[in-house]
Amino acid sequence: MAPATASVYALIRLLTCGVWVFAGLYKAFHYEETVADMRQHRLPLASYLLALVITMELAGSVLLISNTQVWVVALVWIAFTVLASMIYHWPIQVNGSIVFTQLVQFSKNLSIIGGLLALLLLDPGKPAWLRALVTG
Repeated sequence: MAPATASVYALIRLLTCGVWVFAGLYKAFHYEETVADMRQHRLPLASYLLALVITMELAGSVLLISNTQVWVVALVWIAFTVLASMIYHWPIQVNGSIVFTQLVQFSKNLSIIGGLLALLLLDPGKPAWLRALVTG
């Protein structure tokens, strides 16, 4: 990887972690409130699921910052973001009117997925099958 590309790749990894670190810490320090919110969205075993989510967010950030298994973290976060978007931000239209805050949150999640796809594309450590998939 060229030095300029390596620097951009490191910056993308670092910037991508911000939302995950803050989300994980918020959930950890507001555990019961977050469990209650998850239960309102009818998520089963919310307290156990939340522990898994916090681990995914914080451990994934450590892995990204340390440039370890970036492709695995990116794939896990993409899958999580798709699921969370469908559970928390869909539908974006209620009673024929667009709910703007949900539209923005859903769009934000699409942007996050775009950044994660960039990580997949740039990660030199991704396996051959994934390299073939993302580069054609």
